[in-house]
Amino acid sequence: MPGPHVFLSRSEPLGCGCNCWPARRAMEELLHQEGCEPVVVDRESLVPGQDWMAAISDGMGSAHGMLLIVSSHALRSEHVQNELAMAELRNRHDGFPVILLMLPEVTLDALEKSGLGSLSPHRRQMVQWPGKDDLDAVRHDIRPQLDLMRAESGGAKVHHRVVHHLREVDAESLSRAGATLGVPLETLSPLMRHRLASGLLAERPSEPGSDPLRAALTELLPLSGPDASRELVQLSVTHARVPADEAARMRGVLDTGSPKVAVLPALSTETARRYIHRASEQPLPWDHFVVPLTAGAGILTDLVERIGEELLEEFDIHDEETLREHEHDFGPVVVIVPHPPDTDLVRALGTAYPEGLLFLFVVDGELLGATGTHTRLEGLPAWREEEMNRTVRRFVRRYGTPASN
Repeated sequence: MPGPHVFLSRSEPLGCGCNCWPARRAMEELLHQEGCEPVVVDRESLVPGQDWMAAISDGMGSAHGMLLIVSSHALRSEHVQNELAMAELRNRHDGFPVILLMLPEVTLDALEKSGLGSLSPHRRQMVQWPGKDDLDAVRHDIRPQLDLMRAESGGAKVHHRVVHHLREVDAESLSRAGATLGVPLETLSPLMRHRLASGLLAERPSEPGSDPLRAALTELLPLSGPDASRELVQLSVTHARVPADEAARMRGVLDTGSPKVAVLPALSTETARRYIHRASEQPLPWDHFVVPLTAGAGILTDLVERIGEELLEEFDIHDEETLREHEHDFGPVVVIVPHPPDTDLVRALGTAYPEGLLFLFVVDGELLGATGTHTRLEGLPAWREEEMNRTVRRFVRRYGTPASN
């Protein structure tokens, strides 16, 4: 994965004898060593005919943070003032990190009285420039901010969704939840939220008695609204309890021929919903619904018709073309069937729906011998399956319903 882009803001006139040129070259080298990509806008980087401010705006837009070399020239530079103003705007919107590298010839008093002082630069992390031959202190001081930029530039949508929810949690609760999950304490609250999101989403089988995940959720909840609390519970428990390998095997079914069939040994269809959510790799799970089988003649025809009715009523899918569109835009529709996948049943479903659907058969463990050669998931031990579902139900009931907030 490419490293974060760091916008290098500075002003260095040609031929000047201060520290600005050595600092620029050293910081570019340091950023490269740390796996980052310096974003430098100067005359050499401009495309012929490109406007200077447009180039700065483009560079800032592609960056994940900014490092400002505070020289005596930078204090008087309109370009640096504009760059810091853009960074401030982004910081208010999405926590855009800004690091100030103070050169020896600039005092804090001079900085605060300059054109940069009106933007309150003293609120930013300030790192002293020790000289080009002693960069270990600089590396140590800016590494947390670079780690934050890495976290912001990478990660899945689910991770960033959890980070978003954690923004409203106070620092003490974050620290207590992190200690419970074994997440190292970070001095930067934004970086702590990323670390904690990774801890909440890490695969973590349930433990008898006191469980770290449940204890951490108790520290973090409730959030400001029931929808946010419910989503945090569902995402955390689902990712912690459903094995990643199982989710990958379920996604692998999508690359098989028709019909796409997976078999899950489980006690309830609630478990199937958790597996679908984990396999989706998105904050929202793939669309899915349950079609229970009823005894009697015409069972296959009845099942095919009910699937068609559900697709039309719930998802506005009425033919193969709209089914393909839905799969392309949102992923497959998963049909949960609480019944072993006998040969006639699978054949009938494949004929009626040759693409766009994934059939997930939920089977009691004692009936697994009748599931044929279809992709068979491992499932969870009964007590862990029940703990997963019970945890979601209890926490959602307490924190994720309007009456509880």
